[in-house]
Amino acid sequence: MTTIRRLTDSCLTVTTEAGTTLFDPGFHTFDTGEFDLTSLGDVQRVLITHEHGDHVKPEFVAWLIDRGSDVTVHSNQSVADLLAPHDITVFTENPAGVTSEDVLHDTTPMGTAPPNRAFTVEGVLTHPGDSYQPIASAPVLALPLLTPWGSTTASMDFARRLAPQQAIPVHDFYLGELGRNWINGMAKKVLAESGIEFVPLGWGESFTV
Repeated sequence: MTTIRRLTDSCLTVTTEAGTTLFDPGFHTFDTGEFDLTSLGDVQRVLITHEHGDHVKPEFVAWLIDRGSDVTVHSNQSVADLLAPHDITVFTENPAGVTSEDVLHDTTPMGTAPPNRAFTVEGVLTHPGDSYQPIASAPVLALPLLTPWGSTTASMDFARRLAPQQAIPVHDFYLGELGRNWINGMAKKVLAESGIEFVPLGWGESFTV
């Protein structure tokens, strides 16, 4: 049994019998107060898809390490270089139960496309980070919905190509609650036509697979 919980935006936890993995500890979750961090619970490992601040805030990573025991952080070399001045060790090898696919971040409006690592945890959930380039997904896909580097239309095409059983929303922080509800409703209808169940998750909400 696996429980997937959305903190805010692209920050998720995946909890199995082996423990809890946290994805992309960015500033939206740490700085805004939209999620009660005291409700987080224990975290054993942190996976970071890429170097942008909405996916990794050094102070958030340090907080996770300080409050736990034997918390390990895993990412690519770019993130390791980013966190090294903060005395945070980043392992570029995957931990047990995790596979990854190294791709590029889709091109941003600034013309940049940094390295991006898509992670799959326990064969259950794939988090692609900020990229449409991954070629495979676990049964559950964390699906970016509103991005400056893509579009909701492109995200629907991405989900159809990877064909997960279920998709959950990420990367939609810039919408208000009404906007997220509207986008979620559209995604649910569109993906259902391809046999993909869309599971809307708001801040702090979870579901079990």
